[in-house]
Formats: sequence, C-alpha cells, structure tokens
Amino acid sequence: MKIIDMVSTLANNFSIIEMKEVVATLAKFHRIQGSDELRYAAEYIYNTLRQLSTFDVRKHVFSYGESYGLHDPVAGWNLSKCEAEVIEPTHILLSSFLYTKNCAVAHSPPGTVEGEVIYVGKGDNESLLNEDKVRNKIVLSYGNPYIVYTRFSKAGAIGFLFYKRGINDSATPYLSLFLTPAEASNYTAPAVAIPRKNANKILSYLERGEKVVVRIDVESKFVSNADIVVVEASLNDNDYAEEMHIFAHYCHPSHEINDNVSGAATLIETVLSLDRLISKGYIKHIAKKGISFLWFPEYYGTLPFLMKRVLDEKKYISFGINLDMIGEKQEITKSTLNLVLPPYFISNPVYESLITKILIDVLSTNNPSFNKVANIIRYRFDILPYEGGSDHDIYLQFSIPSVMLNQWPDIYYHTDEDDIHKLDFEIAKAIGTSIGVFSWIVLADLPKESFLDAYKSFRNGYSRLKLCDTNSNLQVESFGDNHNEKYVYVGPKGVLSLRYIMRRLHNKLEEIMKLTEDDFTNFLLTRYIPLLLMIKPRTIDEIREGIWNEYCKDVDPRTLWKIINILKELNLVKPI
Repeated sequence: MKIIDMVSTLANNFSIIEMKEVVATLAKFHRIQGSDELRYAAEYIYNTLRQLSTFDVRKHVFSYGESYGLHDPVAGWNLSKCEAEVIEPTHILLSSFLYTKNCAVAHSPPGTVEGEVIYVGKGDNESLLNEDKVRNKIVLSYGNPYIVYTRFSKAGAIGFLFYKRGINDSATPYLSLFLTPAEASNYTAPAVAIPRKNANKILSYLERGEKVVVRIDVESKFVSNADIVVVEASLNDNDYAEEMHIFAHYCHPSHEINDNVSGAATLIETVLSLDRLISKGYIKHIAKKGISFLWFPEYYGTLPFLMKRVLDEKKYISFGINLDMIGEKQEITKSTLNLVLPPYFISNPVYESLITKILIDVLSTNNPSFNKVANIIRYRFDILPYEGGSDHDIYLQFSIPSVMLNQWPDIYYHTDEDDIHKLDFEIAKAIGTSIGVFSWIVLADLPKESFLDAYKSFRNGYSRLKLCDTNSNLQVESFGDNHNEKYVYVGPKGVLSLRYIMRRLHNKLEEIMKLTEDDFTNFLLTRYIPLLLMIKPRTIDEIREGIWNEYCKDVDPRTLWKIINILKELNLVKPI
C-alpha cells in the first residue's frame, strides 16, 4: 500500500470528536509533578486505553521520594487555595485560584502572610542578602524562582511574588520550585505567580516612593511519598528483539493545553485509531518488531522507566518520537512545527528519513502548487538540529536516537493563556496520522531505505545552509596547556538543572548564573556537552569540533573550560 493510501486510511479512523473529549478531560486536572491530580490524570489515561482490544496496557509506578540519577527527590504537593492582593496604598487583586491555577508557584509552602514589598529584580544583588534588607518583607522578582526563593528565604523573606518578563502582560506564568522533601520541611514562605501588568502596578507605587503592603494566602499540603505513574500501551506481547517508543508527557497545570495536553491527547487518539485498524485486519505486526506508546511525567517518569527498561530488562530500543506541544493554531501562537533531530553522533537515519518523509507527505496532502508540480506544505514546518527541553533528552542519554515534534516559539508558553482556543485539532490530526503511518510501516516491515541517501544529503546540506555564515570557519588553534587531555562523563544519567547545581555548588552560584545567561551556553552545560562526553571521551578541541559539526558555532575555548570545570566539580566528568 502506498503512503498516501495509508494516510487516508489512518485519517479516516482518527476521530477529532473523540480527541476533543480527551482534551477536555485531561485539561481539568492540575497536573503538577507530585500531585494527586497528576495521578488522577494517569488513571484517566490508563482507563481510556484499557478499552483497546489489541494493545497491552500497563502502569509503571515509581516514587517522587527517591533519587533517580541526577534527578533529586521532589516533594509531593497538593493545592487547594491561593490568593494575593495589595492592601496598601490601595486594593489590587494580584492573583487568585478562582481565575487561574497558576496562582501558586508549584510546590509553594502553605501560609498566610502580610508584609511590605521589596523589589529585587532578577535577585542577583548580594547586598540585599547581606544587609538584612528583606527580613519580614515580601519579595517581588522576575528571577529564577528556585534560586531567588531559597536564597531570600534564608535572608528572612516571609513571602514571594514572581512574574515573568517577555510574555503577555495579562498572563499568569506557570512557575515552580521543585522542592525536595527536606527542603519542603525547612521552608515556610508562600510563593505566588502574578501577571506582569500587576507587577508593574506595584513597581509604579515603589518608584514613587510609596510603601506597598501585600497579603498572600496559600493553602497547600506536602506529601511525603507521591507516585510517579507511567502509562504504556504496547504491541510487545512477545519478547521482541527491537522496540520503538512514541511518547508524550502529560504533566503541567490544568487548562494549559498545548503544553502538553496536545501531545498526550493526540497520542491517545492515535493509539485508539491504530487499535481500530488492527482489529479490522488492516495492520499486522511481525514477530521481531514492537512499538510502545508511553505517557510520562516529564523527565521524572522518563528516567526511572528507561533505567528499568534498558538497564534492568536489557531491552533494545532503536528509536523514539517525542510529541511535545504539537497542536497549535500557528497564526495565533506565532509558532512553527519543528522536527527536532537527534545529534549527529546518536542517529538512526533510516527511521529519521521515514518520519521526515511521512510528515512532508501528510502536511502537504491535497495542497498542490501553482502548476501542480508538487504539493506545498500547508503549515509552517522546519527541521532543526538537536535541541533539549523535553523527554527525548533522556532517551538520547541511553543512546536511543530520538526526534521531537514541537511547535515553537509559542507566545503563550507556560502561561494560563495557553488555553483550548489556541489548539488546532487539524494539525494535531495530521501529526497523529503521521505517527500512525510511521507505526504502520514499521510494524509491516515495509521498505524504508529508498530515500535514505536523499535524507542524509538533505540533513547535512540544509543544516549547513541554515546555520553557517558565508565566512564561517572553525579556528583550529588550541587554547590552554592541557588541550590534549580527554574528558569523559562519569556521572549518573538525567538532565542537569540549575537547582541541582545550586544545591551542590552554591558558593559558585554567581559565576554559574553569569555563564548561563546565554541560552546556548546554558544548553551546552546542561545538555549537549554531558551527552557528547557520555558517548566517548573528547578533548576540548574535539568538543569544539563536535559543537561546530552540529551547530556551525565556534565556541570560545575559555567558555568550554569553564563548563568542564563546573562539571568536574560536580563529579560528572573527569580527565582520562
């Protein structure tokens, strides 16, 4: 059967009405990591999939109270009330649980406090910590919530108001602390997220020299040992030599749709559609291939699951596809659908070429060019080199080539304005259909290499054309006396975060924050260089060359030395 016929068959069995019901139900749950409602969402996904006639549906349960690799334990947390208001010199409702579940910064301790507001900006002014200026004050900041919260709590702040710059001024951001159980028992100050327009109202009074008094009321409860639930629907009823994973995370606040109800719901409907086709006899899977569809709490479910599946059960996973923010109305969110590729040193060109080919076909179906020479892709679509920020990061750390489908940038990202009105069910259906067709071809073991050479040339050529300047050139001279020394990653798996770094290198926080102000440098520190050194030992020059090959960027060796030294101090890399 031709791909176009597979597309038509799959699309005819993909129900948007059914998907809308899934979206509406999943969106009701306040799916914060470690919360009861995240577990309720997992139960809903599990019970929805239990109706499948041809899939094996299972739950895998881990614990937020345990460490997994680089991921520290997270306190379980449930929220029942949140409100913040200015009470002097006038009354302003800053944020309320009645209007947005983002009101409380996730994992905020409970408490009712009233105090004068002090503005600390990004929160990097050491003098505010050393001169007793924040004691018994409520801190207003746009900085990293965990870093600002833990530092200023120790300096005596009794409450926190956080906002974000660079988003719609009426949007309440989704912010979180991800406190460990030990931290949750030590900190008491409640923390609230407010829209930027309300932060500006406070700032306008402060700039005029007026005293601003705020009242914060948060009712929340920490849980000592919350469950991490991973739901799996698989065609792995036999012990296959090879399996592939298609996955989405289902966590994040209630009523935030594109991140990532869109991916979780599209994956559910894709599996329901495949089940209908298998039941009708359209699809048959062979003895040496298996596919698992998975729903994770982001990172915190993915890592223990893969530790179990790969390290304990010794399963070979040949490829992964991550669906994260895939159903957007592009004209509203200003986003582009991106196929994010794995790094060049962890690649499966056969399956990468297959999913690229299918996506291009599906996204351009029935959309002919002027003279009908070819079809035109009807959505903004791009192909990008490896970028981090979602569950494919964990798969790559297990040397599993994985791509991510993601719509970015999104002007409503991590805010309460990421609602159902921004969701495009048609593009979600197109992506779900593409995933279904990919699964169909893999299960049927149909030829997949006819366009492999074209894909390899395209990937390399498109990346060069897009990333490289006409004068791009890698400077070959080395920096430093130890440029021949190789470094290898020796730490546990997991995604390195500023929280993890701060908990262990708090005396170097200023240096690290300055270094990671640049997004690409932060990406190199927390994702790319640890991954590069997991695969094989490299010198500083070889690290530079790897970055150049991937991104056509020549990074200053002094920056790379700083990154390596941080990783060494964390005992994550060592020279050999």
